[in-house]
Amino acid sequence: MKWFKHDTDANQDAKLQNVLLDYGLEGYGLYWYCIELIAGNVDQDNITFSLEHDARIIAKGTGSTVQKVEEMMCYFVQIGLFAHVGTMITCMKLAKRLDKSMTSNPAMRAVLDSLKDSALLTNSCTNNHDSVMTQSAKPMQDKIRLDKNRLDKNKDMCAVRANELSYCTDSFEKIWAAFPAKKNKKRGLQLFLSYLKKNSLDANLVADQLIEDINKRCQLQQFGFDKMHFTTYMNGERFNDDYSKPDLNSTQIRIDNNFDMINNINFSDEDLGVNK
Repeated sequence: MKWFKHDTDANQDAKLQNVLLDYGLEGYGLYWYCIELIAGNVDQDNITFSLEHDARIIAKGTGSTVQKVEEMMCYFVQIGLFAHVGTMITCMKLAKRLDKSMTSNPAMRAVLDSLKDSALLTNSCTNNHDSVMTQSAKPMQDKIRLDKNRLDKNKDMCAVRANELSYCTDSFEKIWAAFPAKKNKKRGLQLFLSYLKKNSLDANLVADQLIEDINKRCQLQQFGFDKMHFTTYMNGERFNDDYSKPDLNSTQIRIDNNFDMINNINFSDEDLGVNK
């Protein structure tokens, strides 16, 4: 045969996609190179659809190595692109691509008619790569459509998550602006997001509550709060602590001690600006 039918979307077939994934264009090219060799030997006296060339000849013709050719040929048989009959590699499905329009030879036309009805060809349909040679696009197109739907769904989910993160970050910025000791902002945001996720809470609502708590503790001048890190505040959930007023007795003691220190200082006339 001088030519055979070749689908333009044959590369979308699932089996050939696997060849491309595992061996790239080298494997894909080898497959069609072998198909051409098989088809080129088909005539009225040879309808075995077998590959007569051995690995050495094919390797020389393709610029590959014998070992690589043998490995890829075994892979083609393993996934059902070719069949291994005795010592021969065959591709009976190629017969389904041949019709009488390809030849004007009456004897060859009669052979093609007999092939269409032969049990050999019918049996090979269940064992070989009919999807590649006759309906290559459909399985892969269905898979692509499914993957596209999955990708669109993932994009939608990512968009939702991005919006949620932006919403939570805006809420955190309000809290951060109100908190007195601004240390380790990045870790603080992580703890805030973790708290929201753990308790399934709305970021803006929590932000309002925390800001109210922070402002109240600042107004009460709660001891140590002005130096507390936000990470400590979130880790220990210190917003649940009771409110405490400044220790007035301790404040008074510090004032009294300061006065005592001042009274114990002896100033000279020169220090006081007094002329003798």
